[in-house]
Amino acid sequence: MNRVLSWPHTPIVPGLLEPLKKLRNRTTVTERGTVRFELPLGVVEMEFPANEQHLAPGTEVLVWWKGGGFVCAPAAELKAEERQARVISRRVKAARARLEAARQERAARDSTLSGFGDLPPVDTADHPLLQPGR
Repeated sequence: MNRVLSWPHTPIVPGLLEPLKKLRNRTTVTERGTVRFELPLGVVEMEFPANEQHLAPGTEVLVWWKGGGFVCAPAAELKAEERQARVISRRVKAARARLEAARQERAARDSTLSGFGDLPPVDTADHPLLQPGR
């Protein structure tokens, strides 16, 4: 589950947040319950808001920019979700392949069933409703 982080409460110099916004950044939760990055331009530290579920100190998290703010999630949770997504993707691909094979099989079967050329011609001379001009 993604957890929202507060806006960084450390002094922000121009250009400090841009590297954080571009990638998922790996760090751990500090003893004080904050998320801290030491970047070349300075330190960035964020807290969990009071209404958010806090993570235990030492938990490895990934932090990324999402829609106007920072969110984080435990690395183990993200890894499990990614693994599950790959399994689902493989299952969908296999189902699509089976569906396509079934479509091709049905098309081949239908092409052999449409033997209208094998039917005898219809004799319309004896049937009054099929006579022209009546």
